Amino acid sequence: MKLHSFQHYSHDLEAVMHDTWITARVKSALALAKPTLGLQIHVKTLGSTVTLSGRVNTHKQCEQAVALARTVPGVVEIDARDLLTHVFTPGSVPTAPNAEETAERRPPTSAKDDK
Repeated sequence: MKLHSFQHYSHDLEAVMHDTWITARVKSALALAKPTLGLQIHVKTLGSTVTLSGRVNTHKQCEQAVALARTVPGVVEIDARDLLTHVFTPGSVPTAPNAEETAERRPPTSAKDDK
């Protein structure tokens, strides 16, 4: 009975170590390709399925991150549903993600004020 539980425990530990190894390899691939990708993208692995999340600047960077993750040995599937690009609405002032809010705001200018 104890041998069975030890084998089960060691198998679970092996799976966790394998997932951790995949996560580290994907993060390394992202950082080596472009250092900002390694900082902007979060990587989690569960059962050899890699989940990418975070925000990048362009759709091309999303595609690049998925392509880099595919090159890592042991990756079975990639879930990039939570990997988003910056979306700006017309008339808004774009700010960097995680930027601190400032109390300073400039009022909108109009052509009438220039007289």
